[in-house]
Amino acid sequence: MKLAIFGIRKFWTRSATYVSLLVAVVLICFEFVGIGISYHSTTAEERSTLIWFLTFPGAFEAVLTLVFAFVALIGLIYMATAAGSEWTWGTLKVAVTRGHPRWQYTLSTFASLSIILLVGLLITYAAGLAAALVGASIAGISPGNPADPAVLPDVLVKLARCWIGLLSLTSVAYLITMVAKSQMAGIGAVIGYFMVSIIAPALLPDFVKEIFKYLPFSISGDAIGLQGPPGTASSASAVEPNMALLIAIGWLVACLAVACLSVERAEVSG
Repeated sequence: MKLAIFGIRKFWTRSATYVSLLVAVVLICFEFVGIGISYHSTTAEERSTLIWFLTFPGAFEAVLTLVFAFVALIGLIYMATAAGSEWTWGTLKVAVTRGHPRWQYTLSTFASLSIILLVGLLITYAAGLAAALVGASIAGISPGNPADPAVLPDVLVKLARCWIGLLSLTSVAYLITMVAKSQMAGIGAVIGYFMVSIIAPALLPDFVKEIFKYLPFSISGDAIGLQGPPGTASSASAVEPNMALLIAIGWLVACLAVACLSVERAEVSG
């Protein structure tokens, strides 16, 4: 617990944390303001989707959809950067020489980053809700009731599932960085994998597509259980949300276990 608290203090004071959070907030705000501005220049059919983005309770899910997309990519890069600093700055070596178990330090570091990711998720989500209200005002439509207590339980559940999905996703970056002992290796690998996971399914046979939908970049999004705008068909390749959540947790546990094993076997002192 002390190591995790120390890690939160250590990572929270770094400029990369604030820059990553600022980028996520700016992106989500620009997105909803842009939707509000473009509302009157769209067709009647397109407006039905934009209304879902800008009016509550649909906006709760719309904001979470975009927040997950933005925070996922930024979180991957941030996780790889933070984990790589444990090697380049020598903090892991210092912890080992002071007698801290390697696996314990590896897990506590990820726990610290997980808490920071949760705070970033909540701040970005709150900013997105405010931006949806601004977007509705720009569009000149009623935003509905964002304070409806009836939808709060579902919102909290989906936020929790989103956090777990993000942890599963970013654990891949954490694993790669810890194994490679390099920030650039982690960032390059996760961005490359992210691009392949988007492009490859459209070019590969169906049986390969079946494999791709169970990989972290796909399964973490399915775990949230987002429905999308009314009238849109859900993806045929989507995994049932509860099953997806279990698989995402499995990926999280597996990545952390391999990361711990890698650090246990690595040469960190000299």
